[in-house]
Amino acid sequence: MKYFENSVRDENLIARRRQRAKEQVSAYALLSPFIIVFVLFSLLPFVMGFVYLFMKYDPYNLEATQFYGLKNFETLFNTENSMSKEFWESFGPVTVYALCTFPIGTIVAFVLAYFVNMCPPGYKFFRACIYLPSLVSISIAGIVFCNIFGPSGSGLLNSWFGTNIDWLGGKPFQDDFLRWVIILIVCVWLGTGGNFVIYAGVLKDIPKSLYEACEMDGGGRWRKILHVTLPGMKSTLSLTMFGVIVGMLSLYGQPYVLNTIENENILVGPMMWIQKYLTAGLEYAKLTGYICAAALVLGIISAVLGLIQRIAMADRNHGDKYCAAYAKYSDLKAQSVKYKGGTK
Repeated sequence: MKYFENSVRDENLIARRRQRAKEQVSAYALLSPFIIVFVLFSLLPFVMGFVYLFMKYDPYNLEATQFYGLKNFETLFNTENSMSKEFWESFGPVTVYALCTFPIGTIVAFVLAYFVNMCPPGYKFFRACIYLPSLVSISIAGIVFCNIFGPSGSGLLNSWFGTNIDWLGGKPFQDDFLRWVIILIVCVWLGTGGNFVIYAGVLKDIPKSLYEACEMDGGGRWRKILHVTLPGMKSTLSLTMFGVIVGMLSLYGQPYVLNTIENENILVGPMMWIQKYLTAGLEYAKLTGYICAAALVLGIISAVLGLIQRIAMADRNHGDKYCAAYAKYSDLKAQSVKYKGGTK
C-alpha cells in the first residue's frame, strides 16, 4: 500500500513538472518576438554605440577604425568646434519650450480629468474623445496641422480668412514664435489623453473623507483642490514631469513635420542634431563615435534632470524627527518640574 502511494505521488510530481515545463515553453514562445526585437533593435545598438564612443569608427572603411579614447568627448565639450557649439545651442529652444509645455499640458489634463470625474451627462463620450488624439501618430498629426496652418495657397486658415500668415516658418528665437505655438498646440493635443487617464485614476483614489474633513473646516472647492487634491497627486505630477523632461529633450517629430522646406535643416533640439549628422552620409561617416558620445551625454543629462526632479518632488516624512524632539522636550520639562518641586 505504501509503495502504491509513493508511486502515485511520484507520478503526480512528474505530471506537475511536465505541466510547468509546458507553461514555461509557452511563455517564452509568446515573449520571443519582443525579446528578439529588443535584442536586435535596442540592446545590440546600445552596446555597439557604447563601443563606438571610444573609437574613431568609419563604417565605410573598417581598416581605418582605431581606438580613440576620450577624444570624442573632448571634441564634444570644446565649444570652439562648430558642430559642438551647434549641439549645445540646440538645448536652448527645447528648454524654453519644456518650461511652457509642462504647466499648460498639466493644467489642461487636470481640468479635463477633474470635470469628467464629476460624471456629467455623456462623460463616457467625452472621456473617449479626450483620449482619442493619443492614438494618432506624430506624422498624421503633422499632415493635419500643416494643412490647417500651411501657406495661403494650401493652408485652411489662410484660405478661409484671405490672409498670408507664415505660421510654420522662421528661425529659432527670431521670427518663429507662431511655429512654436503650433508645436505647443500639437504636443498638448497629442499628450493630454495619456495624462488625462492618469489624473482621472488618481482623482478617484483620493479618499472622500479628506474632502469631507476639509468641508467641515469651512473649506470650499478651491481649498479642497489646493489642500486635498494637489497634495494627493504629488507623486503623479512628479511622474508626468519626468515624462515631459525626457520627451522634450528628445523632441524630434513635431519640429520636423511642422516646418517649411526652406527651414528643414534648422536644429531646435539635441535629438534633431543627432539625427541630422547620423543620416548625413559619407561626409560625416567618420564622426560616428563623436555622435554616439553626444547621444550618451544627452541620456546622462536626461537622467540627471530626472533625478533632480525626483529629489525635489520626493515626500519628506519628518514625523519621526518631530516625535523624538517632542519626547526629548517632554523629558526635560518633567525633570525641570521635579527639580522645582524639590524632588531632585
